[in-house]
Amino acid sequence: MFDWLLGKKKVKLLSAQDTNKLLKASIKVDGQGLYVWQHERSLLDVLDKAGLPVRSSCRNGNCGACIAYLIKGEVGYVKTVHFPLEKNELLMCSCVPIGDIEIALPLHPIDPRKRKRSSY
Repeated sequence: MFDWLLGKKKVKLLSAQDTNKLLKASIKVDGQGLYVWQHERSLLDVLDKAGLPVRSSCRNGNCGACIAYLIKGEVGYVKTVHFPLEKNELLMCSCVPIGDIEIALPLHPIDPRKRKRSSY
């Protein structure tokens, strides 16, 4: 019943102190432009503020609506993620960049229950 827990990707959880030590970081969104993270609460907040058409729902790392694909760089999580992530997936509502990153947004919504993935 809970087989998805066995394959769940481990995420790097950051403390508030860790997050405060991070420097500004550039976020390249594949086909959308370049943005700067300046200690906003999450990657989703940066892209929302920039007016990008990003999907979101719970903003707590539970639903998977804000999933994106990490192409380059590293992210750390500021809250515990309950949604099962696969390799190179991230939840924008729960993470911040650790240095400069490049991401891709899905072309079509992903149904988290069926894990139908679209290419980016």
